[in-house]
Amino acid sequence: MLKIFKFFLLISILQSCNSNQQNPALVIKKQATVIEKNSEFDLMLINFKENPAKLYSKNILNSNDVLYDNERDGKLTDEMLQYKITNIITDVMNITIPTKKFGYLYKSPELDSIAKFKNIYFNSLSLLTNIDKKPVAFYAETTFSKENERKKNLDEITKKLGNPKYSYTIGNEFDRRSYEWVLSDRTIQIETSFGFSMSMDSNGNSSNGKYYPLSILIIDNKNKNDLYKAHEYEFPDKILFKGKYHSYKDFQFEKNTVFEDNFLLNSSNETNLKAKYGLYDNTPVEAEQKTTSEPTVKF
Repeated sequence: MLKIFKFFLLISILQSCNSNQQNPALVIKKQATVIEKNSEFDLMLINFKENPAKLYSKNILNSNDVLYDNERDGKLTDEMLQYKITNIITDVMNITIPTKKFGYLYKSPELDSIAKFKNIYFNSLSLLTNIDKKPVAFYAETTFSKENERKKNLDEITKKLGNPKYSYTIGNEFDRRSYEWVLSDRTIQIETSFGFSMSMDSNGNSSNGKYYPLSILIIDNKNKNDLYKAHEYEFPDKILFKGKYHSYKDFQFEKNTVFEDNFLLNSSNETNLKAKYGLYDNTPVEAEQKTTSEPTVKF
């Protein structure tokens, strides 16, 4: 009887393999371990155990946001990859944020279909790690030429993840909107807006158009609080600037300031959740849909 069972089990396995070969749609594509053009690194399959060094072994930007070249730049050091939040204030005031070393930032150049999330394909991907080089967050960007195509993809994501915990307008100038899903192990934020483009043909004729950006941020929930704290900065009562001491109030700074970058959730800023512009429903849907915080979504 046992021999008969093993025989039928073997036949079943062979039939399954043969079916997959005849129907390529059933073949599961492996996750990319190195990002490059058309690698389609699947952001739905991330487990925060990826190997950053291997993932960016072929394509990585140096600290000047230029494609890294070993002969020109020398050895790729931890100092080159150290995560820093910079803007005009940090540059002028010569302050370092995070105030304590947080981790390392790996950034790709722009490459077609370097990553994907469902049917959205991205042309750039950044990975932020902690000090032990364990992935903490992923950030990717892309653009659409048609607004309805972007909306269609957003609708597909909502169908998969359910209603976002937060959906709100950040600014009405370029219709910046933010959507945030809090899952059991990760938080996903998608931000959309629009911009203007200008192109010129060989005859010198120019034309204007619109494009529709979309970015996605995926954060490991275990590190979400530490990542937020990395954006905080407390100004001293006296600031040395151009040889003189000034009060932080002279520069209209808040003593406790949160500096923004691509890895800060928009919901971290409470003003974003208060329907400031009156254009969109900024009310958290948490009370309406309790399952939003831990939906039964499998990645």
